[in-house]
Amino acid sequence: MKIQELICICLFFFLAACNSTDEKKVRIETSPIKDLKIENHVIPESDILNLKSYYLSTYYHDSIDWLYGYNSKLHALDCFNLKNGEATQISFKTEGTSSVIRPITGLFICSQDSIWVVDATQNAILLNRNGEVLKKIELPLGLSSGQSVMVERNYAISTTDLYYDRSRCSLLFGIRNADTNPVSFEVREIFLSDSVPQIIYPLHLSVDVPEVGNGEYANMDRPNITFTPDKIIYNYPVESHIYVMDRMSKETKVYEAYSSYCKNKADKCESRKDYAKWEKHGVVNSHFYEVRYLPDRDMYIRLQVKEETYDTSKRLGEILSGRKFYLTVLDNHFSVIGESELASKRYSLLTGWCTTSDALLLYVDNPLSGGEKKENVEYDRLSW
Repeated sequence: MKIQELICICLFFFLAACNSTDEKKVRIETSPIKDLKIENHVIPESDILNLKSYYLSTYYHDSIDWLYGYNSKLHALDCFNLKNGEATQISFKTEGTSSVIRPITGLFICSQDSIWVVDATQNAILLNRNGEVLKKIELPLGLSSGQSVMVERNYAISTTDLYYDRSRCSLLFGIRNADTNPVSFEVREIFLSDSVPQIIYPLHLSVDVPEVGNGEYANMDRPNITFTPDKIIYNYPVESHIYVMDRMSKETKVYEAYSSYCKNKADKCESRKDYAKWEKHGVVNSHFYEVRYLPDRDMYIRLQVKEETYDTSKRLGEILSGRKFYLTVLDNHFSVIGESELASKRYSLLTGWCTTSDALLLYVDNPLSGGEKKENVEYDRLSW
């Protein structure tokens, strides 16, 4: 046998072994979430016209627990006291100096009298409990022509939070830069004091799909971004890795967080121009949602939906509402410690959730649930 042939054979078996190892990684079996507890809660009826679920909602704790949700129909914030179920509402003004242009895409509660929102003009607006504007900041100010603000919560695209750093009196938010190739992303920190220069945090491109922002992955073309006081946590809906940046050093670490149930890397979309193919792409591929921190548990959670067959005999909404839904729990080193399938056709899969300091809240609202429809706000509290 010639030495060249021997080298080729050895190389073939080496590559095969590597591929086998990669497949074993992707197919690693995770244990179910140990002692997963699900408590159902129904908020009593009130004079406030609420929604059944909220695609943009957040939790706040002072002496009691509060749930805030954006009421897109009334252009208002619905505020729920989770201790006694009482509901109040903050209506946004649409004209004058205190106007907030619908819809809002970002929400951060500093206190009941200090509420940050991002409206359709991409202004970050500080409001009091009466809906009066205390401060407005233009987030796109200073961006180049190819850059755009990312503050959104969209089940088909991504979740990118607005974050207010109390200790630094600064706002953090995502930026997409279409002038680079591949399209790149960053987080920008701007300070309420004009004398402090802004800080840029470049984000790591996806290790599996570095060209994700270039249009070949349909709606899933940007990262999810969440924050803790010292970290920027992000992940790409098209794949299962988690990226964590230390804000002081700007060092980024990448963690494998494979799912046992969902495809861990999306396929490319069949067309860049045919929107029917875009819709199909969002169904036949899994979608990994944002990673959130539970400070009282010192743990992280991630939700994801499984890839689904694209059945042309069903309406798109029916397919989306019937997708299989999973919860992953990670420890404080971003190692997966449990993954469980959640009840099907029960929850709002249109980003209908938020986290408390130690649990996950899921709105019980699904068009395929059947049975008697309640008008109350109903949610399940998941803990372990």
